[in-house]
Amino acid sequence: MKLRRITFALALAGLFAPAAEAQQSLNARLEAGALGNVEAGTYAAGDNVTFTLLPWNGKFLLQIAGDPETYVLTSDQGSLGGRVLKYDSGATAIHISGWGGMTLYTDDNPSGLPAVRTGDLPPEPQTKLKLRDVEKAADDASGHLANLRGVKLGFSADWHNLASMPGLWFGMIQAIGNAGRGIERFTGSHRAMLAIRRFDSVQVGAGAGPAVTLAGHTILITFNPDNGPAGLASSRAIARALGSALSIPPVPTARPGE
Repeated sequence: MKLRRITFALALAGLFAPAAEAQQSLNARLEAGALGNVEAGTYAAGDNVTFTLLPWNGKFLLQIAGDPETYVLTSDQGSLGGRVLKYDSGATAIHISGWGGMTLYTDDNPSGLPAVRTGDLPPEPQTKLKLRDVEKAADDASGHLANLRGVKLGFSADWHNLASMPGLWFGMIQAIGNAGRGIERFTGSHRAMLAIRRFDSVQVGAGAGPAVTLAGHTILITFNPDNGPAGLASSRAIARALGSALSIPPVPTARPGE
C-alpha cells in the first residue's frame, strides 16, 4: 500500500510539473516586463510561411513572404499578459501569449500557424523608381482584375503633377497595389461583383489620410504620404470600406476578429 501511494504521488508530480514550469516561466516574464514582447526580426510559421516584424511608431509592420503588402498592425492587450496584433481592418493578424508563444493567422491558414523567430531583419534594398514604374503598377492592377474577375477598371492618377513629385512615387505604387488587391478581396461574392460593375475607374492620389470614396462611376483612393506606412489603407481595409459603402457584407472567414 505504501509503495502504491509513493507511485501515485510521483505520477501526480509528473502530471503537474509542466503546468508548474509554465507558471514559473510566466512569472519570470512578468518580473522582466516581457509579457507579450515582440522582437524585430524574421519569423517562420508552420512548414513554409516566413515573415518579418518591425516595431514602428507604437505599431508593428508585418511583411509576409509572397505578399507584396506591408501591413501596419495595432496592438491590443490579450488575456494573461498576452498581446493581439490587428490589421487596420480589425482582423487578428498575430496572437502572442503571455509566455511568448506566437500564432500567425493567414488567409490560407485562418485557424493559425505557430511561429518562431529565426533571425534579425536584413538591410532594406535601395530602389530607384521612375514615373513609368507607377504607370506600370496602374496597368498591372487593371490587367490583374480583368483577368481574374472579368472586371474592367482603369487605374489612374494625376500623371502631369505626379511627374514632378518623385517623393510620392513609392507611396503611389503601394496605394495602387493595395487598391487592386482590396477590390479583388471585395469581389469574392456574386453580389459584390455586380456592385463593382457600376464603376469604370479607380483614381489614386495623395490626401489628408487613407480613405475610400465613391464618386459617380469612380472609386477614389487617397493616402497620406506624410504618415509613412500608416498613411496607406491595406487591401483588407479597402475591401471592408467598399462593403460598408455599398452595403455588402464581407465574405465570411474563419479568421478571429474578421
